[in-house]
Amino acid sequence: MDLMQSQEQDAIQETVRSFLGKQLSLEKTRRWAEGDAAEGLDDVWREAGSLGFFALALEETAGGSGFSLTEEMILFNELGRSLAPGPWLGSVLAARVLGGAERAAVVDGSLPCALVTIRDADRFEVEGGRVRAQLSQVADAASARALLVYDAADWYLVRRDASWEIASQRSLDPTRVLSSLTCDSECAVVARGESARSLALTATILSCAEAVGGIERTVEMSVEYGKVREQFGQPIGSFQAVKHRCADMAVRAEVARSATIYATIALRDGVANAAHHVAVAKLLCADAYLQNGADNIQNHGGMGFTWECDAHLYMKRAHGFDHAFGPRATQLEALVAELRA
Repeated sequence: MDLMQSQEQDAIQETVRSFLGKQLSLEKTRRWAEGDAAEGLDDVWREAGSLGFFALALEETAGGSGFSLTEEMILFNELGRSLAPGPWLGSVLAARVLGGAERAAVVDGSLPCALVTIRDADRFEVEGGRVRAQLSQVADAASARALLVYDAADWYLVRRDASWEIASQRSLDPTRVLSSLTCDSECAVVARGESARSLALTATILSCAEAVGGIERTVEMSVEYGKVREQFGQPIGSFQAVKHRCADMAVRAEVARSATIYATIALRDGVANAAHHVAVAKLLCADAYLQNGADNIQNHGGMGFTWECDAHLYMKRAHGFDHAFGPRATQLEALVAELRA
């Protein structure tokens, strides 16, 4: 098993990083977070579609690039580094499970799909090909033209229509705008049974890849700041307290990255215990992101607690990631149940 990136994968990484630097820089994301989250994303989405970002794992006969889950992992790693807004995960997953004209629309960027996981407080009733729903904390609903909904066992596609009522909600993370949504719309089952479970694992590991990008960026931010910020006539990075924190951050980042790569390859290759490795990756990534986010703020000192410093944005994204597809406690329970069995 080769865990090193190939030249093709390096090229994908460079292309995605360049695109995000031009179109979805953190400065632009901050401006969008303070105004209309959907404004300006349509053009970005279509350009991302033209570059093939939503179809990396699709066969060439289906309009894709013929790559696999590992290349999608690279995409989400870069998205996490830049805290890119928008319904990326839902769109990439929708391209995997849809067919025909709907898949083509997702792939070319004209059908952004927001991902929804049903919460206990949500209402989601499906009958006769229609869904009546009252949903809360839906990320990126304003910029989406469809919902990809995971309801415990099945995945549904809900196309946007006149019945959609969207209201913005306060969000801890300003780079990921949340909304409440009610609808009475047509829907279709797009994954069920084993395929639904496999898609849920794919969603989890791609969210881990996104987290790894953020984890690694916190290390870079702390090291960069430690080199230029001076105290007592020397860079603060020369002090043991800062050096040791940065070293611990780098170790956690490497652990999270290694676990995510291994789980990605296990899932890609259909390894029997792939679900175990995905749970381990989610647990390690959540721990690393939360701790690195806190240490990054600490390394920036008084500046780290200000709105102008980007450190708090990564901390907030870490908390959101922890609760996506099961928090740390849920992952631990699954692993303990597996060991007992």
